[in-house]
Amino acid sequence: MHAYTVEPLYVKSGQEVIAADFYLPKTSTKPAVILMAHGLAGLRQFKLVQYAKRFARAGYAVVLFDYRYWGGSTGRPRELVSLSWQLDDWRTMISHVQERQSVDGRRIILWGTALSGGYVLTLASQLNHLKAVMVQVPFVDGAASAKLYPIQQLPRALKISSQDYMGAKVGLMPKTLPVVDPKGLCFLPTADSYEGYLSILHPDFYWSGEIPARALFHLIRYRPIQDVRQINIPVLFIAAKRDSLIPIESSRETATNIAPYVQYHEWDMQHFDVYHGQYFEKAVKTQLEFLHQHIGVS
Repeated sequence: MHAYTVEPLYVKSGQEVIAADFYLPKTSTKPAVILMAHGLAGLRQFKLVQYAKRFARAGYAVVLFDYRYWGGSTGRPRELVSLSWQLDDWRTMISHVQERQSVDGRRIILWGTALSGGYVLTLASQLNHLKAVMVQVPFVDGAASAKLYPIQQLPRALKISSQDYMGAKVGLMPKTLPVVDPKGLCFLPTADSYEGYLSILHPDFYWSGEIPARALFHLIRYRPIQDVRQINIPVLFIAAKRDSLIPIESSRETATNIAPYVQYHEWDMQHFDVYHGQYFEKAVKTQLEFLHQHIGVS
């Protein structure tokens, strides 16, 4: 077990500033570094902190960041989910980590969950200087996930999303949708998502609970599953058999497309279970075993 420090980082990304926490273990050599960010609607102080601490204690550096428009990062409108900008923030943070003198920039591991899991799979298919990727319950196929959206609500949700998308082009205030709502329109309308999403929030860090609706318009068109055949580095993939947001068939197909580079695990859990209790412990143990196998700590 390693002692470690946690320092704030502020990194320029385009016109904005990305806020991050840098976990640095006390080791005799420069450690490999894990780059992490939350999924659709999460701040860095939510459930990813528990993963970062465990990785740092095991001897790996961690950079855990907020996307622009979120948490401690700058940008308006607040809580905007722009897939293209968030992918750009990942690239900015990868470049920053490569240049940091206190870590081994040749050993970068991307870690993603849900939507950020989709991002890191996309990036792994495009970039050639990454060492490995770890994803849990990753968002792999927006078209397939859209089929799980309640059919009677989808036309209304898409109408609001399109209105927000067009309104943004002429400077109108955003039209928003809640992330979760037990009765009304929202981004995550499945039965287990309301309690599941609330279970990963941190009560000391407030945000509005709503996202500009244009994100839905883009999410259903985002399909990392189409890109992953280009991946040629080790990938750890943890899927939830009873995931109500990501069809298990999509996860299986994605893993097949990554073969032979993927280590695929499918557990009998729901989407948000991986952040808690036995499944969190199982995930961290599996992820550390993967890291030690492919990366290692000096």
